[in-house]
Amino acid sequence: MGVIDRLRADDGEGQAPGAAEDLPQDFARDPDAAAWAASLLIHVVVLLALALSGVGEPPTSVRNPTVIEAPQVAEDEPEPLLEPREIVVAEDPAEIAGAASDQSDEVAQALAPDLGDLSVVPVEAEPEMLADIKVEPLDVLPTAQSLDMTVIVKGAVGVGATGAAGAVDQLTAEIAASLEQRPTVVCWVFDQSVSLSAQRRQIAERLDRVFEELGAHRGGGNRAGLTNMVVAFGQTVSMVTRKPTAEVDEVAKAIESIPVDDSGIEMTFHAIRKTAEAARIYRTSSPRKNVMIIVFSDEVGNDSEIADETAAYCRGLGIPVSVVGVPAPFGIREVRMKYVEFDPRYAQEEHWAVIEQGPETLYPESVRVRSGSLADEAIDSGFGPFSLSKLCAETGGIYFRVHANSAARGRVSSEQIAPMASQLRYFFDPEVMRAYQPEYLSAAKLDQQLVRNKAKRSLVEAAKISELRPMESPRTTFPRRDEGTLKNLLGEAQKDAAKLQPKIDALYETLKAGLPDRGEVREKRWQAGYDLALGRVLAVKVRTDAYNLMLAQASLGMNFKKPESDTWQLVSSDAVTVGSATEKLAKQARELLAGVVENHPGTPWAHLAAEELKLPLGYEWTEIRTGVNDVKPMAGNVNNNNNNPPRPRQDDKKKSLGPPKPRRDLKRL
Repeated sequence: MGVIDRLRADDGEGQAPGAAEDLPQDFARDPDAAAWAASLLIHVVVLLALALSGVGEPPTSVRNPTVIEAPQVAEDEPEPLLEPREIVVAEDPAEIAGAASDQSDEVAQALAPDLGDLSVVPVEAEPEMLADIKVEPLDVLPTAQSLDMTVIVKGAVGVGATGAAGAVDQLTAEIAASLEQRPTVVCWVFDQSVSLSAQRRQIAERLDRVFEELGAHRGGGNRAGLTNMVVAFGQTVSMVTRKPTAEVDEVAKAIESIPVDDSGIEMTFHAIRKTAEAARIYRTSSPRKNVMIIVFSDEVGNDSEIADETAAYCRGLGIPVSVVGVPAPFGIREVRMKYVEFDPRYAQEEHWAVIEQGPETLYPESVRVRSGSLADEAIDSGFGPFSLSKLCAETGGIYFRVHANSAARGRVSSEQIAPMASQLRYFFDPEVMRAYQPEYLSAAKLDQQLVRNKAKRSLVEAAKISELRPMESPRTTFPRRDEGTLKNLLGEAQKDAAKLQPKIDALYETLKAGLPDRGEVREKRWQAGYDLALGRVLAVKVRTDAYNLMLAQASLGMNFKKPESDTWQLVSSDAVTVGSATEKLAKQARELLAGVVENHPGTPWAHLAAEELKLPLGYEWTEIRTGVNDVKPMAGNVNNNNNNPPRPRQDDKKKSLGPPKPRRDLKRL
């Protein structure tokens, strides 16, 4: 029952029953005494009420405890790697906010109970020097510092350079940034191959300028904290400098003394691992130093099976690995290189040697279609070989794509290709290609992606099939000596198309299986790759089907419209007129290829799609005269005599020539 209810229950006629009877009789008889007693009772009640009015039940405070609990992490779960984000600084001055803004008085009045003269209350801290405190510098690794406006990210893998010396100049900024943190050991790792020998001399000469910029000089004045190691590798790995040195002369002489290894074997990743092991003490012992590994090589390496293991080891020690290498050809493993002999002991001739410089992805993502046009030429992928680029990306280094023609926009002729450079016909803007960077994942993680998406899986499966070679110079001229001979010629030509058709159909069905998941693909690289592959395979299928159907049509019999005609000729045509099914496929092929050109401009995919669109998809018959049925005169003696042709004049005295110089084995460059 509430307080108000209890009061209402106790209320009667103004007094409780029997109250008058309980008073003494004297008080009842004497009115003054009764009044005095009543007054006393009232005052006592009032005093008690006043005394008890300040006494009450204290309010119960509700406590809301805050529980901070560390998240449970599985023992085998790796610690997350926190990577720095890009910091963008605006050039325009920002508006001043808070008490210093234009509305400072309104802000202060709204937040403060009283308007004061000062909007900021200074707090003076009393210094208490208990002991000397030494703060160790944060162990932040030098990871792809801002070399220019296009390189501002960690683990850059598509940085272009027209020469190895230029890449070294850019790496100077990386070395300087590392030296700002703590002493640094720079490990210069050189490929001993024949093809890189001339480049080693250029780099040794360029290092003088690098050390000058870093504050180190020949003959003294070394930059404090900067030491260098030189390592060479070919079939084996050798430490050219036994220990780190600060002497510039010693570093240059060590690089120049590296011998040529003509074995043709390059143990690239073994060299990187051995270098990291030798430098481990500088990362784990106090005082710790930064270590940078800079590799110079023009091939992929013959030991890529330990690439992931090497990357994990370097990453664990905090050693960034940068590579001054070559661009990988788009979608292929091997490319031709213009080799010019540098050693006077060998024949001084220009050769085109085949070397391994690709591909740029772990699994093939490009369906090779040899359409007999410029689309078959090797072009730049925009990135380096997969294993070396992945190593740089995972350790926070930089991969430099070095090619003398990398700044060219347009087709590069063979004459324009510089000596010791690969025969890449087209190069693409690094800024555009940044959005198409390959995914540097392990095979297991990439396999998971392929399982989840049919379009990606079908692209890789189609690319793994041996490259598609359309009909090599299909027969297009059919002279009509008689009807039987013409049919035989048409039948033989159909056999070539029949051999190719099953392979084309298999590729088409493989790619077609990925269509249901094509809409789920979000990465630009996979979108462009799938659409280009399906478009090119469809184009080859349409051309092959159209060729075969046109031959079948001719075998049924055709009549010349011109009386002088004696030969049928099959010429390319944009029109496909051999059936509705083939016409439908032709339309799909054009739409896919045109979509690649429109949606991915300035990329290798758009270039290949544009070249494919230049080739007609259909054929048409034309009639010409070749004189196949004309009677020709018998071949006779053009001199109309029996005299033998004169012998060429012989020199009376042969020139005295020395023995020919040996030729270098191009397979072991």
